[in-house]
Parts: sequence; C-alpha cells; structure tokens
Amino acid sequence: MSEAGSSPIDRLSEFLQERAEKRSHPLFLVVNDDFELIDARGAAEHYGFGPLKRGQDLAEKLLFLVGMQTKGASITTLPVLDMGNGVFAQVHAVRVRNGWGLAFSDTTEQTRLQHQYQQLAHDLALAQRELTKKHAELEKADRLKSQFIGHMSHEFRTPLSSVLGFASLAFEDLGDVNRLQHDLHAIQRGGNYLLSLVDNLLDQAVIENDRLLIRPVTCNVQRLLDEMEELFHPTARQKGLSLAWWVDSELPEGVWLDEIRLRQVLVNLIGNAIKYTRKGGITVSLNWDKEILEVTVEDTGTGIPAADLDKLFEPFNQGSGGNGVKPGAGLGLTISRSIVERMGGALTLESEMGKGTVAKFSVSAPARNKTGAASTPLNGLTILLLEDDPDTRELIRIFLQGAGVNLNVAQDEKECDILVSRKPDLILVHLLEEPQHRLLLSRLRKAGYQGPVVAVGSEDQEGLHLRILQEGYAALLTKPIRRSELIERLGDTLANPA
Repeated sequence: MSEAGSSPIDRLSEFLQERAEKRSHPLFLVVNDDFELIDARGAAEHYGFGPLKRGQDLAEKLLFLVGMQTKGASITTLPVLDMGNGVFAQVHAVRVRNGWGLAFSDTTEQTRLQHQYQQLAHDLALAQRELTKKHAELEKADRLKSQFIGHMSHEFRTPLSSVLGFASLAFEDLGDVNRLQHDLHAIQRGGNYLLSLVDNLLDQAVIENDRLLIRPVTCNVQRLLDEMEELFHPTARQKGLSLAWWVDSELPEGVWLDEIRLRQVLVNLIGNAIKYTRKGGITVSLNWDKEILEVTVEDTGTGIPAADLDKLFEPFNQGSGGNGVKPGAGLGLTISRSIVERMGGALTLESEMGKGTVAKFSVSAPARNKTGAASTPLNGLTILLLEDDPDTRELIRIFLQGAGVNLNVAQDEKECDILVSRKPDLILVHLLEEPQHRLLLSRLRKAGYQGPVVAVGSEDQEGLHLRILQEGYAALLTKPIRRSELIERLGDTLANPA
C-alpha cells in the first residue's frame, strides 16, 4: 500500500485510488494497425478477452476501431460498449505510431441505472400522456354533466309547471266537461313526460353498472301505438305537424317482448322527432317478419350534422340543438340504444341536412301464441289486494273494478289472513322489505291459499325479479302502474301459472 513514512492524506488518496481501480476494473491495451496485441495490462478476462499474449489477433473484439479517425494524439471517448459477457465498458482510444492505445473501464452499474432511468422516464411519459387524456375526458364528462344538470332543471320544470298548473285549473273547470278533459289530458301528457325523464335518469345509472333488465310479456303492439298516438298527437297538432302510423298487417295481436322498454324507446324517438321538426311531419312504421319487429321513425326536420351523429349516443351529450330548440337531457338516445341492444336488436340513425332524420331499430318479437296461452280475461274473477299506500290502493281498485274484477282490499297482513278464506283467484301484494315478503308468502300458503301471488314493488333492483320468482311469487310489477300493463300481466299470470 504505502510506506510507513507517508502522510495520512497520501495514505487516504492511495486507498481511494485502489478502491476505485477495483470497481472500474481498468484494462490497458496497445495494438498495431492489424489489431495484433503489442502490450496489455489490467483485467483482460473481466472484459471477455481471456489470457492475452503478445502478437495475439484481437480484431474480432476490436471491430469498433474499424474506420475510426483521430487527430494526432487526441483521446477519443467511444460510446459505452456491450462486451458480450454481461459487462459494459467505457473505452478511450488514442492513436499511436502504427496502432492504437486503448483504456477500458467498467460502467456496468452506471449503464444498468441509466437503462432503468430511461425506462422510468419512458413509463412516466406514457403515464403523463394517459393522465392528460383521462383529465381531458373527465373535464369533458364534467362539462357535459354540468350542462346536463342545467338542461334537466328546464326539462323537469316545464312538465311540472304544466301538471301543477292544469291540476289547479281542473278544480276550476269541474263544471265544464270539455275544459276538464282538456286539463286532464295536459296533466297526463306532463306526467308521462316526467316519467320518461325519471326512467331515463334511473336507467342511465343501471346501464353504467350493467344492470339493465329486460322482462318480456305478451305485448299488444297496436294498443301501445294507440297510447303513443294519444300521447303525442296533441303536441304534434300544436306545432302543425302530421303524425302518421303504418303497421304491417302481418303483425300478430300479441308478441313476446318487454312492453315497458319498447314504450320507453318509442317515447324517446318520437318525442325527439316532434321536438326537432318545425314543419312537415313524422311517420312511424312497423314491419314484422320472421318474429323480428322493425320500427322506423322518420321526420322532416332540418337534419343532424354528420359530425354529431355518433356523439348523440354519448351520455349527457345533447348535440347542437338546432331550430332554436333547447337541447334535452342527452340521455334518450343513449338509453334507447342500450335497451334495444339488450332486447336483441340494434338502433341506427341516418340524417341528411335539410331533409330530416330516420331512426330505425329492430328487436326480437315472437308471436305470443307460439310461446304460451292467451291472456285470461279478469271479468268475474276474485282478486285480493294488499297495499299499504292509500293512493296506490285506490288507483288499483279503480283499474281492477273497471275490468270487472270482484276486488277484496286489505290494508295489512291480518286483514289479508281473513280475506284469504274467500278463496281469491289471485293475490296482489305490495312488496315488503326482506325477509318480510318471504314470511308473508309463507303465511299465505299456511293459511291454505295455493294460487298465484303477484308482488308490486317501487324499485327495480338487480336480481330482484329473479329472487321473487325463486321464492314463489308468480310475477313482479314495478310502479308506476299502468292500467293496460296491470290487466295484461295479471291475465298472463292466470293463464300461465308457474
């Protein structure tokens, strides 16, 4: 190491120099222009040279020198070299007479760290780009939802004002049948529109969680179209628009599909067509072939720009509006497409500026007489109703008694137990919280009633319908209850008992 008389600083300097040399594994070579070894000193084996001898041909290892030029005695630092044995080396070269002087130092650790840093920088750059993209998407979604909230305030207030205003007028018009009917129709239109808005809002959350449920029943499509005519004709007439219907003569009276979802899609598409058409009219066509129902809604509006067509299927994207019409909630088309796809079909939009828009969808719709018995008429049958809400109880009473039903009404489980002894043909009950609804069904069976029990619920939760059927209920009806749906579902249940 050092002599005894050397100073502490000299000894420290020598120690660090030795330590550095051990880590860098220095190697010095001198070769002639033919790459034959003239002299060598250092860790040759560390760099994969093996034992060296004077005159040894090193051309294969020193190919990096081929074509290299240097000026005089200047030292050239070469890029880090991969020596092929897992070692990376920094090489310095200097031109000597008829040959080269080379100095190798180990940079394996530094090279490894550099590669790691480069990979990290690359990954960070990718992450940054992804974050930037996600940030832009979130900003867009936030902007669209903010616009949506503003539009929804308008969308809800307009029909609410109509419902409340005409409800107030109805009290004043009790003595004028014509005026009263006008008021009630306006209230009905506003209520139906509010229901479609609520359905769309709830369904958007359901779709985002992949929980959209389809429940086919026997559907009288012609009767559904009559409802659509009653709903939309006044609005079309107010705008001076024609509203035409064409129905395939081959369409069966009953087909097997989800009537509620079909109604929802029709309300969205026809409502949009009327909303964005200023003159001309709307034509709704239905074609039935090979148990596929194809529906076309065509309008004579100003059309949709090509750039907006795909965007209209994005949630909360209301498009550009046009015609001076305030855009809607931006959910109708998104939800309609999801519903149609769940029903086994597809929804498309075609539009030409200045000529109008065509919305077309198709869904599976087998004829009902191929899948089950016809619906049973309710006239003369006895039904027991257990419902805790007085308004719902009164509404169902009016619906069922209008269909000729002998109705027994119970307000609680004890009254229900007493009325079971009258042996009803069907029991209709409001859906209790678990496990009470299971206990209620068990209670009815123990009391001797073995007929169908239909539940009425206010929520359409994931898997609820399936659980209800598994527990022994015959069907589940979801509020709000429509007269036609109630009569049809109860008739289906009685005709096709589980």
